Amino acid sequence: MKALSKSFYTKLAIFSLFTLALLFVWKGFASERFQSDLLPALWVFFVVSTAFIHYMLISVSEKEPKRFVGYYMGITAFKLFGYLIIIVIYALLKKEAALGFTLWFLTLYLLYSGFEVVMLLKQFKK
Repeated sequence: MKALSKSFYTKLAIFSLFTLALLFVWKGFASERFQSDLLPALWVFFVVSTAFIHYMLISVSEKEPKRFVGYYMGITAFKLFGYLIIIVIYALLKKEAALGFTLWFLTLYLLYSGFEVVMLLKQFKK
């Protein structure tokens, strides 16, 4: 499993470079209304959280394979509600920048969640 995990982190780094390039293109072409000063911090947040969640899920699958589905569903629900709380708090604190922040947050959430699911499916098929 360690070789597969190392492969995941390599693919995560490549995928993250792609999303970082997308972020710079966005900052260069999008209007001020769709910008946020926290875009680089959001990117780091999603890279780190994806790596950490993957580590937790792989650890659970190695120790207790029968409980993996329950852990995965629980972590996904916790992640979704936690992320929604972050969006709401930011939107309440900074209404003028909420649109750009929310748009990027949800985009990164979808990209990294999709990446996580695809990588887990590939890992468990092997």
